[in-house]
Formats: sequence, structure tokens, C-alpha cells
Amino acid sequence: MCNSSLEEKAEQLKKAVSAKEFIALVCLCEADYIGRARSFLEKGERLVIVKEDTSFLIHRPSGLEPVNWQPPPNQVGLTVSTDHIVLIVKRIKKPEKVIVRIYGLRNIFTGRLEDKGEFQMYLSEQEISEILRKHPELVEEGFRVTSSEAREKTGVVDIIGVDANNRRTIVEIKKDRAGLEAVRQLLRYARGLGPSVRIILLAPGVTEEAERMLRRNRMEFRRISMHELTKMLSREKNVEKSGIKKYL
Repeated sequence: MCNSSLEEKAEQLKKAVSAKEFIALVCLCEADYIGRARSFLEKGERLVIVKEDTSFLIHRPSGLEPVNWQPPPNQVGLTVSTDHIVLIVKRIKKPEKVIVRIYGLRNIFTGRLEDKGEFQMYLSEQEISEILRKHPELVEEGFRVTSSEAREKTGVVDIIGVDANNRRTIVEIKKDRAGLEAVRQLLRYARGLGPSVRIILLAPGVTEEAERMLRRNRMEFRRISMHELTKMLSREKNVEKSGIKKYL
């Protein structure tokens, strides 16, 4: 006969499984995988997770990767034995399943998680340069790229091009807020390139001191949105993947 504490916890888990809630268990368990191969994870304390989309993972106390996992969609079932709870996670599209026997529960969380935040991927300066080569209008209308990562006497210039008036223009990219050191770098470029060259600093922001130094030396600042560039890069990668899939 089942103990009352185990039955109460099993009832909570059954309701969560039925409602497709997020489930996180810190528990003493063992796991039996049956599918393309066969594995058995002996008894130990672990973190067992069933996500709202039925993704399933078992994490050990150390290490980055889960020791057992199954991608969605899964059919999740739960039964109660004499001294343990049996959680069965069976893949719907493939003949694979994990049988988890839970002998003790230290912590239980069940419920809905609210997550509407967007994932922000921070771009490298090289990735920003790639986007600008494809979309030079992001620098300004009429701008054309003639070369990138060009080695001049005073250093490597991120982007070289010409503006709408056919004036030679160099563009220096900073992925973070630009300070005085970024402007000093541009001044070194200016000494080697001559006064006729237009110089633009592209960055998400600039310090007040750096902006004043730019103005004193007749150099320009253009603000870039890392968020918008990230979305643009993500869209283009998705389009490329879609194009590849068509030919596979």
C-alpha cells in the first residue's frame, strides 16, 4: 500500500501532467531508457524537468549536459507503486521512452512560467561589418562599400567606401559604447589617410568626452541599434536555412 505523502505528491504531479504545466523535481530517482539503444541510470539525487511543450530532461548535480533527455512531442504518464512514483515519458513520433522511478522528493515545482522576453544575441564587430557590407544604407543613404578589413599604414580599417558625393569614407565599428580610446584610434587613421577622407564612428552609444573630441576633429558619429542588427541577421540566417532546405 502507498504511503499518504507519496500519494499526495503523485496527485499533484498527475494534475500538472494533465494540465501540461512546467514541472521541476529535485528527487531521488533511477531512469531506464528504451529506444534505439538501452541505458540504465542507477539511483541518485537529480533534477528532473518536464517543460510545457513536453520537453524532458534529467540533470545530475554537476555537468552542463543532461544525462537523459527527449525532445517534444512526448506523451507523459504517471503511476504510483508501493514505494515510488513512476514517470513515463514516451516520444510520440519515435519508439523511444524513459521510465523514471522516483523514490523520494526533496522539492517540487509545478505551474506556468511567464516568459515573453526576447532573446538578445550580442553581435561581434565582424558580424556587424558583414551586415553593413550587405546593407550599406545602414551607414547612410548613398553609401557604397569598396573594401572591408583593409590594412592601411595606421592600422586595419573596418569598412572603406564612398558616400553619395563620391567622397572616400572610412567607417570604424564598435559593438559597445565608444569612448576616448575609440576616437584616438580614428585620429591615428586620420593622420595616415589625409584631410580629404571622411571618418565615421558607428557604435550603440558614445561618451560625452568622446563625442566632443569627434566634433573637434570633424569626425562623425552614427548610432546603431544592436537589437535591430541582431533581428536583421537572424532573419537573413532563417532565409538562408529555408533556401538550403528547398534543395535538400
